[in-house]
This record gives sequence, structure tokens and C-alpha cells, in this order.
Amino acid sequence: MKAIELLKSQHRDVARLFKEIESAEGVTEKRRLFFELASNLVGHDGIERDIFYPACEEAMGMNDLLGEALVEHGMIEFGVYQASEALGDDDFDYKCKVLSEMVEHHVEEEEKEFFPKVEKALGDETLAMLGEEMAEAFEDSLLEDFRKPLYNNLQQVFAGALKTEPAEDPDDEKTETKRSKAGSGQRKSSKSA
Repeated sequence: MKAIELLKSQHRDVARLFKEIESAEGVTEKRRLFFELASNLVGHDGIERDIFYPACEEAMGMNDLLGEALVEHGMIEFGVYQASEALGDDDFDYKCKVLSEMVEHHVEEEEKEFFPKVEKALGDETLAMLGEEMAEAFEDSLLEDFRKPLYNNLQQVFAGALKTEPAEDPDDEKTETKRSKAGSGQRKSSKSA
């Protein structure tokens, strides 16, 4: 599956989960659905920040749409954090609704304005290769607790970073592979200025 098709599919999954949370009855069901939603949002954020957006920046440069998307990711991460902390409280529904609206705005801009430009800039072959890498990374992220990467990103965003770096596990073979690729110039670093 091409990268943009994968992202659009994930956008639909997230929209469905927001609707299910809104209509769910009981704290236990809302909590279960929210954890699924948060895992999907954080995993989606990770593959965009770590794989997709760097490829877009390399092909198109840092433009307004990409810069705004990165800022929106930080805002959405904060919304995920707030809703997560409010699970079981009276204000959970309000925080989840605002999070849903932020995601909806981000998705609309990304799909209508950004993706068409990316398709032209990257082409089918690159989008297919990115899609494979992104799908694998997303599936891996679902196996982890969403809070660790979320908190790592939020610390960087609160410190003023536009682009964040994933937390590295020195014992992780994939981390070492990413370091090797970055060192050889195969992957452009997404460190903030």
C-alpha cells in the first residue's frame, strides 16, 4: 500500500474510533476505545514524523503546509495527553471532542492540500516504498504503550521543537539500523533547529 493510501486509511480508522467513543456507554468501554484511539494516533504521528514528513521535506523543502502539519501534531499530542489524563472524569468527553475536532481539521488540510503536492513530488515508486516502511513501523508501535512516545514528543514540543526525535532504546536493533542509515545519509535527520 502506498504511503498516502495508508495514512488515509488510518484517518478513517481514527474517525470511526472517535464516533465509537462518543456513543459508548460506561467508563470501561470508553477507556478501552480511547486506548485503541490513542495508540493509533501516536503510532500514526510516529510514522509521519519519523518517515513520511522527512521524505516530504527532502523532496519539497520545508513549506507552510509541512510546518503547519508539524505544529498541529504537537497540539494533537497535547490533546491526547489531556484526554488520557481525564479518563473517568467528567471532563473526558469535552477533551475528547476537542481532540476530535483538532484531528478532523488536520486530516482535512492534509488530505485536500498537502497530499496532492506530495504525490507529485514523490511519485508512485517512492510512495510505495515509504508505505511498506510506514506500515511495518505502525504495526510495531501498536505493540507498545502509547504513553512513552507521547511523553517523549511532548517534552520536545514543550521545549520548542518543531520536529521531534524518537526516544532511542540502545538495545533496540531497529534503533541501531536507523542510526546507521542516518549516519550514511540514507535518511535525513529530523532534528529541530
